[in-house]
Amino acid sequence: MKFSKSIILSLSTALTLTVPCIANATNGYFLIGFGAKSRSMGGTGIAVNNGAMAAASNPATMIESGTRLDLGAEFFIPPRAITHNSGILGYTDERSNHDLFLIPSMGGTYEWDKKTTVGFAFIGAGLKTEYNQTAGSDSCQKVNSGAVPGYSTCPPTVYNPVLANQPSTEAGVELMQMQFIPSIAYKVHKNHTFGASLVLAAQYFRAEGLSAFEDLGFTVTQGNMTDMGWEHAFGGGYRLGWLGSFVDDKLKLGANYSSKVWMGKFERYENLFAEQGDFDIPENYGIGLAYSFTPEWTVAFDVNRINYSGVRSVANPGPAVDSPTTGNLFPLCPGADKSSCLLGGANGLGFGWGDQTIYKLGVDWLINEKWNVRAGWNYAESPIKEDQILFNMIAPATPEHHLTFGGGYKFTENIVLDANVMIAFLNTIKGPTPFGPGGAQVEGSNASIAMGQYSLGATLGMKF
Repeated sequence: MKFSKSIILSLSTALTLTVPCIANATNGYFLIGFGAKSRSMGGTGIAVNNGAMAAASNPATMIESGTRLDLGAEFFIPPRAITHNSGILGYTDERSNHDLFLIPSMGGTYEWDKKTTVGFAFIGAGLKTEYNQTAGSDSCQKVNSGAVPGYSTCPPTVYNPVLANQPSTEAGVELMQMQFIPSIAYKVHKNHTFGASLVLAAQYFRAEGLSAFEDLGFTVTQGNMTDMGWEHAFGGGYRLGWLGSFVDDKLKLGANYSSKVWMGKFERYENLFAEQGDFDIPENYGIGLAYSFTPEWTVAFDVNRINYSGVRSVANPGPAVDSPTTGNLFPLCPGADKSSCLLGGANGLGFGWGDQTIYKLGVDWLINEKWNVRAGWNYAESPIKEDQILFNMIAPATPEHHLTFGGGYKFTENIVLDANVMIAFLNTIKGPTPFGPGGAQVEGSNASIAMGQYSLGATLGMKF
């Protein structure tokens, strides 16, 4: 099948314009994989080729992609909820609004010659939460109406203590991360290929309903902390990859490294994120293998590592659990001077995320020349610690176990459609917050965050 350059350009432009859609992720705030083939095999892709989306996992694997264009989309459903029993905040029992998101993706490769392939990928990541903070919220059923002076029906919920300021009607955040990854793969030996990518990134962010932390004195100055509308930032980084072929090409080994993507600062939210609004994309790396037992059966296994600890706004701990006893809300500033640990400071409060190791397993069965069937499993311990529930109510990245499956159908030699389904099993994390009932220190837990996820996606691949 022949495709004109004008059609290819039109498709590329159309998808590029749809990229700024909200993407909710599942390995922390990253997607488990890119493209339907990868996602149906647990997110694997370091040692197995994923068509035109190969650069998103390991640029070296593009050497096996040929010349093609892949267009994909994912319907993503991540129900999430929180509870919080606090004498300061009242009793909160809320489910986040908006549980359906569309995540587009795109990749293209061009076989320059037998040793060189160039290409690109568009990928995204992010999160969104939005909790009601109105008199009609679920939490109104859990408190005595009119018990709080100044509120005729119900007290405020989620992140609004009973203070003078009228609360926002909603609390939550939206983060969209988009990366454009131009790449090259070069075969230096018949068994060894190296790849390199330039990563060009854009981020969009907004927060609402977080004014309680200004009122409680968590910021150096007022403003540039919440309800500032959309803010954007741009940045860049790089990726490196290797692919080796052994045992008559039955065994493939791969490795990749993605540097930190150094982003500009969210100036409108300089009093929210550590280091005056800094929010870099963390470095990550991994190794993988793929083995073809027969021409029909291939098994792939990857291990990835995401170093959230390199991004202070993500890794710095939130308010200490023992703060009502010690009087210190800022774990990184045990002394008298707390200025650097206030929100927005060099050691400002963050989400307390730990580094994450991800295990991915996938199987591909070629039934016949037309049909493939695939399945996979993805596991990573949640990066959220039990004593970091308070701030993570707006970023409840709790899922750990993911079951994936799907398949592919080849319409012609040049057109293939791959599809995937993912189920991330519901996981609840319970723990204490610094604001227990009556302001007392909590023994055990007084809050919880929970999320489960479902997704259905497809990728149309066109070879040239």
